[in-house]
Amino acid sequence: MRQSKTILLALFSAVLLSCEKDPPLNEPGSNEAINEWTLEQMQQYYYWNSKLPNQVTLDGKPNIFFKNLLYRDDHYSTILQVLNSDTYGNTLANTFGFDIAQLQHNGQTMQLVTQVVPFSEADLAGLHRGDTIQQVNMQPLEAYNFAPVLEAALKLPSIQLQLQNGKKMKLPASYISQPVVYTSQIFHKQTNVGYLFLSQFDFSGGYSILEAIQKLKAGLVQDLILDLRYNTGGQVAFASFCSLTLADIAPNSVFVRFRGNEKLGNREETFQSALAQQPEGYSFQAEELLRSGLQLKRIFVLTGPNTASASEMLINSLKPYIEVIQIGTETLGKDMASTTLSSPPQVSGNQRAWLLMPLVYKIYNRDGSGDYSSGLIPHYHTDEFAQLPLLPFGDEKDPLLQQALNIIANKTTQSLNRKASTSAKTFTSPYFGSSYRAIPMTFPLLLSTFEKDK
Repeated sequence: MRQSKTILLALFSAVLLSCEKDPPLNEPGSNEAINEWTLEQMQQYYYWNSKLPNQVTLDGKPNIFFKNLLYRDDHYSTILQVLNSDTYGNTLANTFGFDIAQLQHNGQTMQLVTQVVPFSEADLAGLHRGDTIQQVNMQPLEAYNFAPVLEAALKLPSIQLQLQNGKKMKLPASYISQPVVYTSQIFHKQTNVGYLFLSQFDFSGGYSILEAIQKLKAGLVQDLILDLRYNTGGQVAFASFCSLTLADIAPNSVFVRFRGNEKLGNREETFQSALAQQPEGYSFQAEELLRSGLQLKRIFVLTGPNTASASEMLINSLKPYIEVIQIGTETLGKDMASTTLSSPPQVSGNQRAWLLMPLVYKIYNRDGSGDYSSGLIPHYHTDEFAQLPLLPFGDEKDPLLQQALNIIANKTTQSLNRKASTSAKTFTSPYFGSSYRAIPMTFPLLLSTFEKDK
């Protein structure tokens, strides 16, 4: 009897000890709860999940914790908290309606306005592409303070500019939605050549593009110059939308191939299936877009270091089907897609949800061509800063547009190798963009695989 009591007491003690060793549940909304959830998602979906650190502490701020998880080659994964502006990345374009670049030219530092958002406060105040800015918030801009001064300005309710010509203006901060189509036109000199400038890939501009396409089609356009030099990307579905309105392709042809980690696997999308991922409220059909589109067999694309993400994917994905002649300078080199994961209530508690946007796929075209993390190399290196002042988009004297028009007039692309030259970058004047941030190229995950594993 005494032996039985001893055994029972030992078992009871063992149960108590095991209970004491169980870690307490993390309080919903705590840093520990958010960070534990973040780590689990990264282990499952992150492209470099095998490179995650072996030991982590969960008590830090979620955005700092997340940054410490990232692989050294990852410059684009991010985490944001809903309605928390401190975690979002603003730019001059979406806050004040313009962007600038700094050049070191002939031993002098210059700040040139590279784009002005149509109908923004900057546009209404009379700011133009090509203007030179000398001061921001009464601080002279130099090479050493360019980025810090602009970053500080993005946190203020307004920005004060002083131009080289002495003009001053004060622009209020606001949320600015860029029009997708800045301008479109037709050149009639030798042959009917169309020009189309797209600022981003967003379905808010779907009908504007269709209107521009109908104008170009009515003008019997035979060649198109597509200006993507400041297109920072956007929705994959909209990149497919644009492809269908521009090129001679079949809706069921492969648009993009995705390669993920060993858990996520690989997948591919046709132009039609990618278009089907369009946001709620839109119902564009691939066959209709193709019928009403230009169905071109050749497109001239103008690019630069701000050509990024989904705009790069469009260029790469069209190459197996039509002739794509790239003019300008190397693109940014964002050859990966992310997805958006939202923390559930049992993790966030009463706090605002966190949105995790890790890179999950490497992207390739139908032929398996991709891996352009150093940028897509143009067939014709042309620097838009080689000729100053900068000219309005669509001006025939703009160096990039002029190069395309000369090629078309001289018919010099017949023997063009589809693989671009591997020559080094040839910027006439090295320059640095202001506060550039690529628009994440997001794509929904296929969750059925993971549901089976649970």
